[in-house]
Amino acid sequence: MVSIAKSPVETNEQGYQLDVWLLLLVATLVLFGLLMVYSTSMVMSQSRFGTPYHFVSRQGAAAFLGLICMHWCSTLSVATIRRYAPLLLIFGICSLLLPLIPGLGYTANGATRWVKFPGIRFQPSEFAKPCFVIFLASYFARQEAKLSRFSYGLFRPLMLLAGVAALLLLQPDFGSTVILATITIGMALAAGVPLRHLLLLGASLASMGAVLIISSPYRMMRVLSFLDPLKDRFGSGYQLVQSLLAVAAGEINGKGFGNSTQKLHYLPDAHTDFIFAVIAEELGFIGSFLVITLFMLLLWRGLVIASRSCRNTYSFTLAVGLTLLLVVPGMVNIGVVTGLLPTKGLPLPFIGYGGTSMVANLIIVGVLLGLSKQDDTAPPAASESREFWT
Repeated sequence: MVSIAKSPVETNEQGYQLDVWLLLLVATLVLFGLLMVYSTSMVMSQSRFGTPYHFVSRQGAAAFLGLICMHWCSTLSVATIRRYAPLLLIFGICSLLLPLIPGLGYTANGATRWVKFPGIRFQPSEFAKPCFVIFLASYFARQEAKLSRFSYGLFRPLMLLAGVAALLLLQPDFGSTVILATITIGMALAAGVPLRHLLLLGASLASMGAVLIISSPYRMMRVLSFLDPLKDRFGSGYQLVQSLLAVAAGEINGKGFGNSTQKLHYLPDAHTDFIFAVIAEELGFIGSFLVITLFMLLLWRGLVIASRSCRNTYSFTLAVGLTLLLVVPGMVNIGVVTGLLPTKGLPLPFIGYGGTSMVANLIIVGVLLGLSKQDDTAPPAASESREFWT
């Protein structure tokens, strides 16, 4: 394992280390996100709710709740998280069923991904994804000696992924399915699954993705719009065209904070999935590059935490999976906004508007912070490893 230089840390009474750099990075992203949500939503918020602070105040409340959850999760031991991994998986699967219940699921833009109660609406898949990652890490740790065998290293994880993906596709949520498939490959690589099996897994997932795209007129339309957005610039390609216009208008220095034109009801979802386009327009290439740099630093800190636990398969694989769960959606979102990937409904983590996403991502950060300050080199006790699906 390649050694990664240590950074400034905070030491608690037990001598363990809290990753301060990760905490500072996340705080920067959250604060910057609140500023950009205000900038991108104030016009629409004023016209719809009579105040420019409607969306940013709700996002701030979600961030506050998320910080509380983050602190609590950072106090959990690795053994505790691993012990409850099966229950978390059951919770995640049950949560994915909620939007499918008539009268409980909420539909927007042709997708039923939300659950709505009086005064609150949330997206269960955002919590199901970390539950899946936590359980998958426990599986790889339990079966470490057997991962070179096809049935253990590839077939069982693929079946678990297929079951979760089936529930996501019923909503439909193709974007989250792609994210989980990518993270499964990354975690399998970290756990030591043979490369030939991973190549087979990648080919299988790519084939499944192609079938899903071809079999769905909605997804096929998105792919065709991605390939040639100008062909139907006022129809299926409208959002991508407006996004590219915003990115191009920013040039190097941008138009200045708050001076975006595209957010004036031209670019749909300017404060949610396409907030990066407004960042590029207002802050230019420099601001966009800094955002990408923050996510790359986030990836670095997550891998540093993983490297500290490299002698414990569970902690190592879990840290890798959770880090990818923060970074991969961000890179996919930026790829969508800049026309490098087909359009998917994925928010930019910590920055784009979305209370459920904010809380779920801060919970993930809390678990990573907990991993960073615990000594995971010792194997878990037998009482701490009672899990099912062996």
